[in-house]
Amino acid sequence: MIPNHTQKRSLPGAVFSIFACFAFTGCTSFDLPGTAFQRPANPDYLSANSSLDLHHSVQEKAYYAVRQAKLENGVVLEIAGDSNPARTMPLPAAGQSVYVSDLLEETGVLAKLEHVEATLYRYSSGTVNGMPMQVQMSDDCSSVRPESDYALQPGDRLRVRKVANPAMGKLYNAFLGR
Repeated sequence: MIPNHTQKRSLPGAVFSIFACFAFTGCTSFDLPGTAFQRPANPDYLSANSSLDLHHSVQEKAYYAVRQAKLENGVVLEIAGDSNPARTMPLPAAGQSVYVSDLLEETGVLAKLEHVEATLYRYSSGTVNGMPMQVQMSDDCSSVRPESDYALQPGDRLRVRKVANPAMGKLYNAFLGR
């Protein structure tokens, strides 16, 4: 008698076995090795072809807006979730300084969003996105703290996003006993 593991299998039986594996376990159970063309898991990755990254088109627009602002003596105001995410704002003539708080108040961003979080990206020829400089906000996130109220320079990009009301967060944490 021949043991089962040494018996020859027919081609239809092998195909059926493979089909059964895929049908009952799905393709997700197989861990295929990555290729050289696989996208990295980094969310800041921007491919050469913008059609591959629809959500990165905002970053691409901001990049070109920064280049244009640098040439025209301006800064870029980028508001997350806005229909026009990257606006170029002109800076005044030489000798007059504009600070982050001035830009947020004069454009009406603070009045509209009330509670914000901001990051200033200082133009640098060695980087694509610029050097990030965290803008520290007051405890209620409605004004810029003086120690991080940076003077704006041509080519700077200020990214602003709305945050939840910090008072409600504190109340919620107190309710949970944190």
